[in-house]
Amino acid sequence: MDDGLYQTVLIMNRDRIQKLVDSIDQSNYAFKTDKQLASYEDLSLKYKQKYAGRQPPQLRGYKKRENGGCKLNEYLVAEIRNKYQPHVYGKLKLAKEYGVSTSVIYRIIKKEIWK
Repeated sequence: MDDGLYQTVLIMNRDRIQKLVDSIDQSNYAFKTDKQLASYEDLSLKYKQKYAGRQPPQLRGYKKRENGGCKLNEYLVAEIRNKYQPHVYGKLKLAKEYGVSTSVIYRIIKKEIWK
């Protein structure tokens, strides 16, 4: 690459980077104080500790079977349990067929969910 072309590319990249920095400087997030940012982080950590990977109670109602939040129903679960045959008709194949994860299929087969 010759020097002229290299200088042109450098200038273009510098302009692009400057525009990006300017947009970040103008965002609402840039105007938060350190104390505000620390309090947001503390609040986030409290929620993570409180719920420990579980869904907050305010949101649980949306995923109930009656509300149509589930991809599966009792009939499909029974079908999954009947179809499952290790190394023949496995978890991955069932997961793709029913549009759920392999861990969901595993938990259905082990009767951890949909008892």
